Amino acid sequence: MTYRFHIRTGVKFSNGDLLTPDDVKYSFERGMVQDYSGGPQWLIFFPLFGVNSSRDANGNLMPLSQLTSAITVDGDYVQFKLDAPFPPFLQILAGGYSSIVDKAWCIAQGDWDGTEASYEKLNNPAADAWPLHEKMMGTGPFTLNYWTQGSEIAFTKNTNYWGPKANFTSIVAKDVQEWTDRKLALEAGDADYVDVGVQQYSELDGVPDITVVKGLPTEETEGFFFTYDISPNSSFIGDGKLDGGGIPTNFFTDINIRKAFAYSFDYNTFINQVVSGNAVQPDGPIISGLTDYNPNIPKYTYDTAKAIQYFQAAWGGQVWANGFTMTLAYNSGNTTRQTACDILAADINALNPKFHVTSAAQQWSSYASQWDAQLLPVFVVGWLADYLDASDFIEPFMSTTGAYSQAQGYGNATTDALINAAAVETNTAKRQADYDQLSTQYYNDCPGVMIEQPTVNRYMRSWVKGFFYNPAEVTDIGCDLYYLSKGN
Repeated sequence: MTYRFHIRTGVKFSNGDLLTPDDVKYSFERGMVQDYSGGPQWLIFFPLFGVNSSRDANGNLMPLSQLTSAITVDGDYVQFKLDAPFPPFLQILAGGYSSIVDKAWCIAQGDWDGTEASYEKLNNPAADAWPLHEKMMGTGPFTLNYWTQGSEIAFTKNTNYWGPKANFTSIVAKDVQEWTDRKLALEAGDADYVDVGVQQYSELDGVPDITVVKGLPTEETEGFFFTYDISPNSSFIGDGKLDGGGIPTNFFTDINIRKAFAYSFDYNTFINQVVSGNAVQPDGPIISGLTDYNPNIPKYTYDTAKAIQYFQAAWGGQVWANGFTMTLAYNSGNTTRQTACDILAADINALNPKFHVTSAAQQWSSYASQWDAQLLPVFVVGWLADYLDASDFIEPFMSTTGAYSQAQGYGNATTDALINAAAVETNTAKRQADYDQLSTQYYNDCPGVMIEQPTVNRYMRSWVKGFFYNPAEVTDIGCDLYYLSKGN
């Protein structure tokens, strides 16, 4: 329950300031002070305090004295005192959410100054409203040069870096939405690496001077998630009535509807044709590669007979008799999610001529805020591992404060207690049993259905050297650019 670290001396931030143990303590506390809704700070709160947020169910803030009590400084050492044993704690400390910032510099930018008033002012800020949204000051091998939002971001070598200097003088990452433009840039050598969608893999097979690394596993899952209490302001529910022209806001509280949707999706067609076999259907929320994964957890299959059975039972037979109208949402530009929505809509509509399900693209900048505001009756999205442990997937999918389950209105205190108990359990057999119980509950409750755990390819120019793949690396390339170089 106690982790004690010696902080390396002589390390400098990219502005030349020396890193101190006090900067380390401040960095974690600053993150917890900010604690924006849907953000990653639950990863720090839970091991330190046994809760997932600075705010309780009524919105009351944790006392600042308590928030600052778990991390202490002793000379060159920083010590963390956990609320209970937490097996993946070291993984969390190795993640980007544990990055260290310059305390004095942060305060000068208007960030948390250590006071209660500043805590209250900066807690749960509006989107893009926190002081460091467009600024950074770290100790890593690169420093921010510029960021043009929605366009590109550029980094330069940090000459103050404490370790071996980076191989690249500069790195430029561009947001190029059009696949043809990305492809041409890679083929011409204007780009060293580009993101390639699974539908475009075949277009780069055999292209000269391009290195292809295939079949890489991911710790990621995609799924459909049902909203139990849809906002009456939603534009995706038709007339809001169960009269054939819409759906009521509590449509998905009927488990028959959720199961009908789950049995209506053609998982095999999606995996074999849409993503060309570059995925597997997950066994519930705990996917292959995580701790406590169990391949024997039941999963839904495409079964039109069962889908019809559940649609006929839903809402006392009204759904089958009256029909319904609604819209599925996906983020624009994501052709895989678009096709998944189109498949689900077509499969449901084929069951009854009174069913009218369509899909609509939403800009990513507003997509997440829409599902968080319960405006989307169904949303399709993925979850990428923060750390490789079952707790990192169970929490967002099942906890009452989870990133997705909270937006859906799914979860209860009894489930929360089991989630918390499983996360801190050190007996491996008991931990496995707890997570099996939670995974089975997710299947039975059907608040969402997982449709794929992808395998991926990586495409880069042959002059890129030093590439290695880490499924726990959250960057698109899946490799820390610090270790890469360019050569013949």
